[in-house]
Amino acid sequence: MKTKTERQYSLLIVSASEQFNTLVKRAIPNGSFDVIEVRKSISLAQRELLSRRYDVIVINSPLPDDLGVDFVIDAASRYTSGILLVAPGEIFDDVAQHVIDYGIISAAKPINRSTIEHCIRHLCADQDKIKSLEKKLSTADDKLSEMRIVNKAKWLLISNEGMNEADAHRYIGKNAMDKCVSKRIIAEEIIDRWED
Repeated sequence: MKTKTERQYSLLIVSASEQFNTLVKRAIPNGSFDVIEVRKSISLAQRELLSRRYDVIVINSPLPDDLGVDFVIDAASRYTSGILLVAPGEIFDDVAQHVIDYGIISAAKPINRSTIEHCIRHLCADQDKIKSLEKKLSTADDKLSEMRIVNKAKWLLISNEGMNEADAHRYIGKNAMDKCVSKRIIAEEIIDRWED
């Protein structure tokens, strides 16, 4: 079985109940969270999210200033955080139906440590997938950006040096190898030379 690379996550607990906050802290896998913050109202949680992003957000509904449903929908729409909304059993079905299409996991009270742990582990796995996709997207963006710069440099060589496209491509590649730098650096030098 393949082992998962250990990574540190950040957790925001939005709950006015000390008992619930303690239950969540005991449920999280040991050593997997380097940041754990607790906010006791929706307004405090909203302020917290303006200054920091969290991998996982756990909300214990209701809170003193709101039920929390609009807050979690807004958070799910703005951020890539994994969200667990724990709602009272008597309104759970309505709340769950309202938030499910936003990718929010919901659970009914009373809730136990094992259920919280499973939900948080699932949200952490989702965060790993998101980070992996963001990294791949960033790499693809970098490659696309380099291609644009190299193509621009090739067209400058074609129009100013009289080269054809194949010669311009070889010129950039050879200079990059000779100088032990990337094609992008050579292309940027060409662009700087002809656009000044």
